[in-house]
Amino acid sequence: MFTTKLKLFLWSALLAVLAAGAGAFIFFSAENRDAFKIAAAFYRQNQSLIENKNYLAVIDYTKPSFVKRLFIYDTNKNLVTSCLVAHGKESGFIFARDFSNDVNSHKSCKGFFITGETFIGEQGLSLHLHGLQQGLNNNALARDIVIHGADYVSWGSILENFGRLGRSLGCPAVARNTIEEVVSRLKDGALIYIHAP
Repeated sequence: MFTTKLKLFLWSALLAVLAAGAGAFIFFSAENRDAFKIAAAFYRQNQSLIENKNYLAVIDYTKPSFVKRLFIYDTNKNLVTSCLVAHGKESGFIFARDFSNDVNSHKSCKGFFITGETFIGEQGLSLHLHGLQQGLNNNALARDIVIHGADYVSWGSILENFGRLGRSLGCPAVARNTIEEVVSRLKDGALIYIHAP
């Protein structure tokens, strides 16, 4: 009887932990409307800078790396899609906390960007980012900060790394199976806002 009660207790504790974990995952996965409002305001006020007005992207680095935190908004259809995105290895472990505009910092940068040219680089299909804010992200091009696909951006990577996504040298890297879709939407002068704590 004691063994049955112990088993029941352990199963109850396990279910409670799983439920708490699921609750945290759902909480962190939710879209950050404040980040979207900041991006949308900049989008409306700077139309002359934006060539690709069909999409607006927000990377929300206030969220942990084990949830989808790249949000792509279709401005014509009022739809949003999301995917995993890495941060720089010197920016933090699960959360990105430190940001830089410095070359070789291996940290993510934040703020507003306009997408540039697509190219095939060491990581395959990639998309240049042009930082719009002096002192905050204007060195993005010199730092080779690009959107590219990476093997370390996957649900499997999160499991292998005990709950965190693999990290980049500062680039907002996405999964290999999403890079084409991300680039096809955001290429040719779209606005990206990287929201940070």
